[in-house]
Amino acid sequence: MTINPGITPASTTAPVGEPESIDADECWRLLAANSIARLAVTDDLGPDIFPINYLAKSGSVFFRSAPGKKIVSLTEHPAVAVEVDGTDGGKRFSVVIRGEAHRLNDDAQIHESGVLALTTMTGPEKWNYFELTPRTVTGKRFRTTR
Repeated sequence: MTINPGITPASTTAPVGEPESIDADECWRLLAANSIARLAVTDDLGPDIFPINYLAKSGSVFFRSAPGKKIVSLTEHPAVAVEVDGTDGGKRFSVVIRGEAHRLNDDAQIHESGVLALTTMTGPEKWNYFELTPRTVTGKRFRTTR
């Protein structure tokens, strides 16, 4: 067997350990410290995932959307999941919220939620506002070798 000197051998570091569960208060702290998530919805073809900007406030998650497939899916199947991941304190984390997404139609609710000030990743106007009311909030924290 020939060894290529330009290839670095695989790491031989010890296993990174088991994931740690994150309690609900810490999950909400991590949610509040971030603003980009993945929204999982279901339609007639099955699950689909969309990136969203969000705001975590008062035990709910708020987001806005332009017209399209995501809104149709949310209207027909309001049960959703949102996943946020990132790095905190030198460890990776993943927080998953499962619940029901409902359109906000009341101007007072929209203003009170703070969703109007939410910056989004894309340019189109997003005049559809949603609140995700959680059924469960779970999280895991884990160390990686990177």
